[in-house]
Amino acid sequence: MNHPSLNGELIDLRAGDYQARIATAGATLVHLRRQGRDLVIPFDAEESLPGAWQGKTLAPWPNRIAGSCYTYRGVDYLVPCNEPETGAALHGLVGWTNFAVGSGSGPDDGAAAGSASASAVVLTLGLPASYAYPWALEVTVRYELDARTGLTVTTTATNAGAAVSRSVGVVGAPVEGGDPAPAPYGVSCHPYLTRSVPLDECSLQVPARRILDVDSRMAPAGERDVTGTECDWRAGRLVGATATDNAYTGLPEGEWQVRLTGGEGERSVVMSAAVPWVQVYSGEHLGRRGVAVEPMTCPPNAFNTGQDLITLAVGQSHSFTWRLWEED
Repeated sequence: MNHPSLNGELIDLRAGDYQARIATAGATLVHLRRQGRDLVIPFDAEESLPGAWQGKTLAPWPNRIAGSCYTYRGVDYLVPCNEPETGAALHGLVGWTNFAVGSGSGPDDGAAAGSASASAVVLTLGLPASYAYPWALEVTVRYELDARTGLTVTTTATNAGAAVSRSVGVVGAPVEGGDPAPAPYGVSCHPYLTRSVPLDECSLQVPARRILDVDSRMAPAGERDVTGTECDWRAGRLVGATATDNAYTGLPEGEWQVRLTGGEGERSVVMSAAVPWVQVYSGEHLGRRGVAVEPMTCPPNAFNTGQDLITLAVGQSHSFTWRLWEED
């Protein structure tokens, strides 16, 4: 069913043994359960806000823009700082914006989202151009539950237009050859995988060969190989007291998987995606009850470095898909 709340509309989905709740504010995954077991750290969306970006959709950039400013094709932009301790602009512009429930919601038989049989919902957002990001985006996020494969989420963004500067002092998109430059773009998500026991008691497997170190303000400070370090999760190992809040890369080509194993029956919660980066955060702000696994199309500060940055010409779209399920 659908409920109004502090986090927008709450939409419940079900398929087989899986249940999910989605909040329209930030296109947020509130909870995901199988046979009553939590696959992600849940929160009470009717009474409180998510902690530490739980379940949010992250666009048009994931992670941080260092110093809350970026230079793109010769033009400087200032972005609102939402992480004062680092001075960074964190996790994009849509995480606290209310999406609308769009067409295509509900299962294949046409039942409406929020009905007893709903297994899918499509959320839509028109992100207007701004001084911080002078491109307009049409964003859709589709959540779909399947009794066999679990949760599949696809975020699609389309460049709907660019604002150009017509007067001195008004920022706009760079102009190249008489046309506005394409929009810089990156995307991710922010679920915290859990086994409902302390993270220290779980095993984590991340198939990444390299880690991006950060400085005291969480800005990138260089890549290194994980071999022989406590951040080598490729074979899967007990987390113990290890702490990490880093981007990892050197992932397998195509789709890769991250596994968190432990708790009742030593089952695994598995996330898969096919992007070149993944942020792994050991969840200290949530009491280490789980691990944030954030597949990212680009690394932190990509709006400044250009590394793996997607660009979208007017009318061009990009889609990003990730999946989450439980293995017995």
